[in-house]
Amino acid sequence: MNNDKGNISKIKAKIAYLAAQRRHCEKYLLARHKMINASFVEMRTLAGGRVRKTPAYYLSRKVGGVTKLTYVRKDDLSVVRRRSLAWKYYCSNLAKYVKISKEIEELFRKLGVLLLDIPDRYK
Repeated sequence: MNNDKGNISKIKAKIAYLAAQRRHCEKYLLARHKMINASFVEMRTLAGGRVRKTPAYYLSRKVGGVTKLTYVRKDDLSVVRRRSLAWKYYCSNLAKYVKISKEIEELFRKLGVLLLDIPDRYK
């Protein structure tokens, strides 16, 4: 067996830490959320390039491969903003989950190589 016991224990500790982070992300991802699959956009200019007195708010979403803007009424502004931000946070959490999973996989591969029992004549 390799004499690299310190390195093995560090890798195992990092795997445990990353697994805990991944469980935290997974807990959020599997929970129920009210979301809108769109980005929240604030527009301060009109079509002619003039500046608005008050901003207008839109939802930007993909519909059939084309980006569409949907106007958000003032009454629905807080709900739509909150739900679109929930979608944004969900997507970032999903990306973080994937990144952590890949890092854990790499560490397991390194750990597997370190734990191999290779005879001295083949090293």
